[in-house]
Amino acid sequence: MALVVILVFVAIDLALIGRSLPRPLFGDEWRYIYYANNLLEGYFSPRDRVFLWNGPGYPFVLMPFAAAGWLDGARYLNAVLHGGALLYAWLILRPRLAARWAIGGVALLGAYPPIFEHMPLLYTEVLCFFLVTAWIFHSLKAGTSRLHQVVAGGYLAFLALTKVVFGVALTVFLIAALVAWIRRRPSAMLATYVTQAALALALCLPYLAYTYQLTDRIYYWSSAGPNNFYWLTSPSPDEWGDWYHQGWVNEDPRLRAHHKAIFDRTSGLAENPNLSEEEQVFNMSTPQASDIYLEQGLDNVREHPLKFARNWVGNVVRLFLDVPVSVRATPLWNLYSLSHLPLVAWTVFVVAYARRQRVRFPPAWMPMAAFGVIALATYSVTSGTARFLIPLVPLWWLATYWWLGDCRAAKARAT
Repeated sequence: MALVVILVFVAIDLALIGRSLPRPLFGDEWRYIYYANNLLEGYFSPRDRVFLWNGPGYPFVLMPFAAAGWLDGARYLNAVLHGGALLYAWLILRPRLAARWAIGGVALLGAYPPIFEHMPLLYTEVLCFFLVTAWIFHSLKAGTSRLHQVVAGGYLAFLALTKVVFGVALTVFLIAALVAWIRRRPSAMLATYVTQAALALALCLPYLAYTYQLTDRIYYWSSAGPNNFYWLTSPSPDEWGDWYHQGWVNEDPRLRAHHKAIFDRTSGLAENPNLSEEEQVFNMSTPQASDIYLEQGLDNVREHPLKFARNWVGNVVRLFLDVPVSVRATPLWNLYSLSHLPLVAWTVFVVAYARRQRVRFPPAWMPMAAFGVIALATYSVTSGTARFLIPLVPLWWLATYWWLGDCRAAKARAT
């Protein structure tokens, strides 16, 4: 029955993707394809300048499709990844719950609406949705087998190389797990997380060595962070710290008034007003441009700390609800708010029910929950949008669903 449910979701995914084709490139798709083609030529960043906006994880996935000239195949791969995530969810829940409850948990995770919006897109969200779910399964099994620890570390490394914000979260997580393990030795569970996190970071070292070779900067994951941080610190009273590309700045009067000077400086338009948009993007993504954004962002925080605090609160809310925004016409009731508010209500219900039954949060999930909190904290200091939360939804849903199962089991034992 579970396999049937999963296959139904895969069929729906395939139909959604098929109906969307043919389609022009959308948003960030060009960049992932650009990097995939670079990798086919034997390099990642362009040779004439440093362009390290995102990690190489997803471009590696796109490489065979780019080589075959069939990028739509990578869109169809999203359906397979979605099905794989749901299969992992079943393997996570079934040993703990009755079959009908496990199937219900899988079905509700599969029906998470924002994942369908990204199904036809060459974006990282569906891949990360799969990677996190796979990591959860192997982490829960890591105490039983060294192989599970290795596989968990591999998935965690792939996640970090796909969305580099998880690389920062991974480093903090490794330090926290190591400190906790030292303080609580012997702890076999913590030891497995130290092992897999250390392995994951080790697998990321070739990429970090590559970025060091290009930039002479240690631990350089991406040039995107300072740019995002700059937007988060915007002192403009009518802005909420949400990110906008140079096209928005050039076209929107409010954004142009507040940000055009620094964008002209970093994009090269100040020296050459006739630069193409592609050249502007490359210029704004160099380490030197990132330094300018970071310096201005820190100045904004020092000079307008209360405004930064307001932006930060708005950013955290936006990670869940996709609002507030500055100039986009995003309504309060949108795909993300209508998806995440029920998850918040569900979590409140589970917490209240667990307290009533006196059932603690499952210890086996504590390290993974800590990783999720660290990732959210990392996202909170960069200009965020609700789609960034998609990779963490499997962790959020499966942990609370498992917890509810523990509560029901405790109630059954009591009666």
